[in-house]
Amino acid sequence: MNEKNTITINSAIVYIIAFLLTTIIHESLHAIIGSFFESNPIIHHNYVEHLSIEHLTTNQKTSIAFAGPLISLIQGILSSGIYFNIRGKSHTLIHLFLLWFSVLGLFNFLGYLMTGFLFKNGDIGKVYGILNTPFWIQIVLAIIAALLLVFVAYKITAPYLRFSYNKKWVENGKSRKNFSFHVLFLPWVIGSLIITILYLPVIALISIIYPIMSGMIFIFPWQNSDSIKEVGISTNKGIGKLSLLGIGVLILLTFMFKFILAPGIEL
Repeated sequence: MNEKNTITINSAIVYIIAFLLTTIIHESLHAIIGSFFESNPIIHHNYVEHLSIEHLTTNQKTSIAFAGPLISLIQGILSSGIYFNIRGKSHTLIHLFLLWFSVLGLFNFLGYLMTGFLFKNGDIGKVYGILNTPFWIQIVLAIIAALLLVFVAYKITAPYLRFSYNKKWVENGKSRKNFSFHVLFLPWVIGSLIITILYLPVIALISIIYPIMSGMIFIFPWQNSDSIKEVGISTNKGIGKLSLLGIGVLILLTFMFKFILAPGIEL
């Protein structure tokens, strides 16, 4: 198999794993905070049911709704910090996982903040509704989130290119864009389609469009890759070999997501 195609498959596998873990962690925090406030939560694969909410105060409802986006933000900051501290010239699939995991955490938080004024059933939209947040504040926060989203997308352009272990793959603008297509853009497309299927069934429109729409920003670093002038070459060729470990982890995580979490677990 062509090495770039193998890189695409490996990156798609890692993307799906990171996305599913981000979702599980996100929903788990909704459930954990709800359990703390005795809302009798049932955690599913991409949402949480709270069976008892009549007794909840405004602050408690806000805490439950905001818990998911907040943990995603923490995930993004911590995992990006780990990635930038352990990265070197050897870029392995572990590094690629950390990069995807950090980006998805940050994009999850910023995406909810950016669309909070549009989707009232989304986490941030619920917070706005509970707190009766003025619309102009919602718009200001949406603009700030959009700007930060573009900034993060710009900053991740080079890190994905550094997974190239072949100098020819990143020697000019055309080759860099082609490599970014294989390591970043195409894995997002493939991963999003698979995740959308795994997300079924859903109870809110935002849940079904989220897997695809949340990654539209990845078009920017892919198109921006030809502007990067200096790209360090990886000394590790492991990303060019099909990861059986990654496939195994993906199968186990998919089974857990669809057949354990989807039916629901009562906390």
